Amino acid sequence: MDSQDTRHSLRDLITISSRMLRLKSVEELCQLTAKSLVDYTVYQRCVVSILEADGTFDRMGFGGLEEDDIIHLKNMPRSTLSSMQDRLINKYRIGRSYYFPHNQVDMNGLQSKMQAEEDGNKWHPDDFLFIPLYDPDDEIVGLISVDDPSDGNRPTQDSLLPLELFATQIAAMLESLRNLQKQEEMIDQLQRQQEVVLELSTPVIRIWDQVLVLPLIGSVDSTRAQQIMENVLIKISETGASIVIIDITGVPVIDTMVASNIIKTVSATRLLGAMTIITGINPEIAQTLIHLGVDLSDINTQSNLAKGIQMALRLTGKTIVSVE
Repeated sequence: MDSQDTRHSLRDLITISSRMLRLKSVEELCQLTAKSLVDYTVYQRCVVSILEADGTFDRMGFGGLEEDDIIHLKNMPRSTLSSMQDRLINKYRIGRSYYFPHNQVDMNGLQSKMQAEEDGNKWHPDDFLFIPLYDPDDEIVGLISVDDPSDGNRPTQDSLLPLELFATQIAAMLESLRNLQKQEEMIDQLQRQQEVVLELSTPVIRIWDQVLVLPLIGSVDSTRAQQIMENVLIKISETGASIVIIDITGVPVIDTMVASNIIKTVSATRLLGAMTIITGINPEIAQTLIHLGVDLSDINTQSNLAKGIQMALRLTGKTIVSVE
């Protein structure tokens, strides 16, 4: 590859790498990398492998290969980082890449379609060329393997320059995609944890046949209010309860939003045929509700949970008696 071809190849690869910024997965990045190297360099076959957490290289990108070849490569045992590091030594290093002549290193791979040249200075079908992908700490995170150069030449430092610059950009994109994946996994985990916290913070307890109690503790925002309503309705459907006691003793502030959400929950339970008793309304909360214009005239209320339970049992035909 002469200097003009090198510039053209570098320009094409830079153009492709700018489009790769829109990719969303590591597999897409590997596949487009392999295809681009086949399309815009002299190498007619390419495999991109990514280092996994177990120390093995997963072959994820393929360019210039038949489907049977891809299946064969996927079924082959994975190379390990330790085995590759044993081979990636200065003796075979050209720039930041590694070229393995067939008569010096024994490696397994696909059978080349090229014919062996009589000239010993030309590329041999059993030669190997690897361009490592390095992370910011200069650790290998992947390998690009290219084969079958159309010009039949062995690589030189100048001819490898476009590939190595392209590999640097690919490694940076790989780091970004993996960081994005970690962030998404963390967000998913936080969301699951939040759902668990919401579930635990809005327990609906069955204290007697047909009687449920929902003790509210802490502030009630819109997300928690929706969870409260869902939990109550699900529990009514599961148990066939006819009475739900909502105890607001532990709610520090009753404002318009909290009162509105409680009333919505009461209305929803009524649609399922259940009656609601609200307990824990102290004089301060009563005054606040009056100032807010909240109408609780058609809702059963009690000053504390004990009285609410007594009313619920009475409404279901049961009474609490002392046993001496």
